[in-house]
Amino acid sequence: MAQAASKTCEICVSAPGSWYCLDCEQHYCENCKILHSRQKLSTNHEFKKASDFIPEVKSKCNDHNEAFSFVCIPCDVPVCICCVTEKHNGHKLSQLKDIIVQLKTKIEEDILTKINKASANVSRLKQNLSAFNGQVETVIKSITEEGDKIKSMVDQFTANKIASLEKEARKERGRLAAMLSDYKIVFGNANALKNRKISIEEQSRHDGSLIKMLKTLNEDIDKLEVCPLPDFPSATYTPKVVNENDISQLLGTFKLCKTETETYIERERRPSERMQSDILYQCSKCGKLKVAKAHGYYSFDYFSCCKTSMIKK
Repeated sequence: MAQAASKTCEICVSAPGSWYCLDCEQHYCENCKILHSRQKLSTNHEFKKASDFIPEVKSKCNDHNEAFSFVCIPCDVPVCICCVTEKHNGHKLSQLKDIIVQLKTKIEEDILTKINKASANVSRLKQNLSAFNGQVETVIKSITEEGDKIKSMVDQFTANKIASLEKEARKERGRLAAMLSDYKIVFGNANALKNRKISIEEQSRHDGSLIKMLKTLNEDIDKLEVCPLPDFPSATYTPKVVNENDISQLLGTFKLCKTETETYIERERRPSERMQSDILYQCSKCGKLKVAKAHGYYSFDYFSCCKTSMIKK
């Protein structure tokens, strides 16, 4: 079976019209189909999959079985020659073929306008996307360069700090080396005195000369000064606690102005929100449903019958 073109639900005017009501001759989405089936007037209406059904195009008036020749302007419906003298008597009429030409012309102009606008939008979006990508790359480069500069400064500061430490440490090492040399001399002199003592003790004679040598040794021992050791130098480091806030203070800030407009896909995903601002109307005779904006008047353009029977649901 031939496939019908994909249509939008004629009730919520947002979701895909995957079902077709044979009685109302309207496309319904899954949710609106369920709602329609719960209405008393349309409980027994028959549905078919829209993809498997192509509605029959009526070319003759149901009341008179005559071909449509005119279009009633106030009622916005095609009428036959008999309708003109009956319920559409006195109404403003136009030739059906003229209306068709007008509609085709309008459709062609509207499509061309939409295509031109969409094409212009696509071109502008491409240009802006390219420009935006360039701006992002520039910002990334600036952040990277600033980060590298800060890291270089940190490396240089670290090197200077280490160099300063090494300089002071060299001075302390020099002083310690000098002290070590002095204490080695004192240590050598003390050992020499010890050796003199041993040499004197090995002598067998105990006369005046021995006493003199002992006194001299004792004087030399008193003269040898062994100074106490000073406080030794030490090296410690106290790290500074650094958090993300400290790092953020070193870098600049970026500003990204976000897109405020919803995308087409985002709008299509919110049919339920759109329906909340609409009013649902139903014909009390045939059960047809239609949605109109809550802030406007209901338009009967899509109905060819029961215009005086429309009630707000």
